[in-house]
Amino acid sequence: MKLATSFITIFMISGLGACSTVDLSQVAIEKPQNTARPAHNVVERSSISLTSLFRSKGWSKSGPEEKTNTATRVFLGGLEKNHNNTPKDIVVTVNMAQLDADILEANTQIRQTSKAAEVYLTIAEIGAELDDELSLLEGALLAAREAQSGFESSIGANPSVKLQQDFELFSSSVGRLKDITDAYGDRIRAQIIARASASAS
Repeated sequence: MKLATSFITIFMISGLGACSTVDLSQVAIEKPQNTARPAHNVVERSSISLTSLFRSKGWSKSGPEEKTNTATRVFLGGLEKNHNNTPKDIVVTVNMAQLDADILEANTQIRQTSKAAEVYLTIAEIGAELDDELSLLEGALLAAREAQSGFESSIGANPSVKLQQDFELFSSSVGRLKDITDAYGDRIRAQIIARASASAS
């Protein structure tokens, strides 16, 4: 009887060990892969939406190098008002009606992104980390600048009054996006200075 009991005990322990091994292997299989962090706030979602739309429409073709250069300028003190770094392969619209429709659509997207960024910065705590938001806003601003240059080239020397007015409104929106992007850069620089001062004291 003791022998039988010992055998059953050993069998149960072995079974538990096997079950544990299976569970651990399943956990290993189900371990999340390293993927890009999804956008989790309105600024990130809006910036990504703008950049994706502009690229899909052919209004922007910027790559990582151009974005890095833009990010450096923003962090060091903001972008100049008339920065122009338009890739040569940006789509140039020739149909004026379609061009005007594109300008209006692009303007709406830029205004939405700027508004989202303004509200978010207003309610964000002073010490809130804004690096991700700034990075995506920089990409959105670069796309907007490229679209601005492409639209201007397509308009030509003698645009209709409406087309000219719509383009001026669009350009104003690009300027507003630049200002709010600079504001994010200013906030981050202020945080860095504050941390450095606290460490030195």
